[in-house]
Amino acid sequence: MEKQLETQLRHKKEKGYLILSIIVSTVFYLMILFSLIGIVICFIIGIISAFIHALSMAHIRRNAVRISDKQFPDLYGKVAALSEEMELKKMPAIYVMQSNGILNAFATRFFGKNMVVLYSEIFDLIEEGREDEVLFVLAHELAHIKKRHLSMHAFILPAMWIPFLGEAYLRACEYSCDRYAAYYTGNLQAAQDALMTLAIGKKMQYRVDKEVYMAQLEEEKGFFLWLSEKLSTHPHLPKRMNALLHWHSPERTRLIKERKRYGWILMAFTVSLFAAFLYVVFLGLPSLVSNWLDEADSFLSEDIDYTDESFTELMDAASQNDIERMKAELEAGADPNEGDSEDSSPLLYAVWNGHLDAAKLLIESGSDLNKSDQDGSIPLIEAAYNDDTEMVKLLLKLGADPTVKDSEGMTAYEWAKENRNKHMMDLLK
Repeated sequence: MEKQLETQLRHKKEKGYLILSIIVSTVFYLMILFSLIGIVICFIIGIISAFIHALSMAHIRRNAVRISDKQFPDLYGKVAALSEEMELKKMPAIYVMQSNGILNAFATRFFGKNMVVLYSEIFDLIEEGREDEVLFVLAHELAHIKKRHLSMHAFILPAMWIPFLGEAYLRACEYSCDRYAAYYTGNLQAAQDALMTLAIGKKMQYRVDKEVYMAQLEEEKGFFLWLSEKLSTHPHLPKRMNALLHWHSPERTRLIKERKRYGWILMAFTVSLFAAFLYVVFLGLPSLVSNWLDEADSFLSEDIDYTDESFTELMDAASQNDIERMKAELEAGADPNEGDSEDSSPLLYAVWNGHLDAAKLLIESGSDLNKSDQDGSIPLIEAAYNDDTEMVKLLLKLGADPTVKDSEGMTAYEWAKENRNKHMMDLLK
């Protein structure tokens, strides 16, 4: 179990967003090489930013309390042991600063030296006998240093200016660091308590029902809730807790997934914005635009998690509309109704990706049109939810039952009505 957790410390989306950020930043730096004015402007911006950062860090180093073998030696010893276990070349300097009630901590660099700043509101937990929670927070920041997130941020800075992209990469880093912190501290309960403290404060966190708190993800829905996270560098706290518990014990904690309803809006906006930028600046390099759009389609869309061992070849082929591979799998005896770890069938994967040919082949091969997965997802209802009129037509033609309801008690007709799709409503009457 421990070995398995160790191999999954890095969040699956971190690498993808990093690759895309490197591509974006490299394009920007190439553009700078062809512009003397651009080089000068970037140099000036860089000098000013470094100067302001240095002033801020100098203020902290002089005024905050530095943890050492003489200043809070017990904590210092434990952080030193954590740094060694995490194979950091050198333990970063740890500072505690007065925070006026703010719960926070961050890792940063000061003239090439790593440092971690811990706000006093979190540090005070030690006085309440909750040192393990403080160690989780510190281990989280040490993970940023271990994974070189700080130095990488400087290189991919241009990507941080692209709406949604920079934030997506930083959120993936937060998920990874939560895993590292929980793994190296070996205290999942302290990890939960620390995240809960960030949510509600120090005094009442122990009274919060964590399962109910995570269930808010399914109860609190809507475009603006979705958008608020996409514009944030940190995942929403109940998502962080749910993701951490699912990583640690997937058999006990279901990963709560948001429907992909708004993912295409994000992808279309981001891709269009940067494609326009490339077209104007690199008119003579259309191949570069094409390559970037391919990467964006792969990494910016809210893809379904295909890393689960229960994800079959037939599901993969259905997701990609690879008819020949689907036929080969079916002829080899693949069960068209076999579900993944959440009992999602190959037909659901075809519907989610809008592949009519794949869906038709599966149904003709015996796939159950009205089979529901653990989340209550049903092919016809998912097609209606995604506003896919052609898929709804096909499913109805092949025998889908329009009266079935999903886990929210809604029929396909009711989803069509919510989407204001009159044509689909007429089909489903």
